[in-house]
Amino acid sequence: MSSFFRFILIFILILFIPFYSFPFNKIDINQATAEELEKLPGIGPKIAKNIIEYREKNGPFKSIEELLKVKGVGPKKLEQLKKYLKIKENISSSNISKEQEKSLEIYYYKDEKGIIHYTQFPETVAEKYKNSLKKLE
Repeated sequence: MSSFFRFILIFILILFIPFYSFPFNKIDINQATAEELEKLPGIGPKIAKNIIEYREKNGPFKSIEELLKVKGVGPKKLEQLKKYLKIKENISSSNISKEQEKSLEIYYYKDEKGIIHYTQFPETVAEKYKNSLKKLE
């Protein structure tokens, strides 16, 4: 094989390796940044912003299908996105005691910059954020 064809083959492999590995690294919709969301097919800056705003207003997504409530995401787009997104699974509370369950509770609040913070210790949250403190369901 000539060096030119070898160069072309290597170039093509390098070009497509990131696309090949991407579907195996699903993005958690509840932790994704706008920049990460914009990289998904069919999601531009506007829809990424809508997803983040929906999440900040309503709390974490409970299912991928909840994306249908976001402006700009319809059934076709949702089907396209499912292979790229995940929701971190919650620990099942059926096998743990009430005391253990209490220790696993997670709370979140939004600061003045709109950043969402998570904590297991609501008593440590600054007083000015306690009004926006919510339990993660």
